[in-house]
Amino acid sequence: MNGEARIEAVRLTPTHDGETALAVTLRFANGGRSQVQIDADGLRRVLARAGASHAAELIGRNWVVLDVAQPAFMTGPKGGKGR
Repeated sequence: MNGEARIEAVRLTPTHDGETALAVTLRFANGGRSQVQIDADGLRRVLARAGASHAAELIGRNWVVLDVAQPAFMTGPKGGKGR
């Protein structure tokens, strides 16, 4: 996907672990929709990356602001380089 998706809506949702997550609805240029769920730690990183103070400020932004996680194989154990 080429970054053409925009954040259309956000809402809080419970997880199966009894925690709260942010459900984000994405709208793609071709009209398609998708939903992703972000946990509390991820939401803090997303807001920081977007320069936003609350989740409602994400509406209308490009979905690339949601890409805050670095896969474990990229960082390796304890933040070091992977092998």
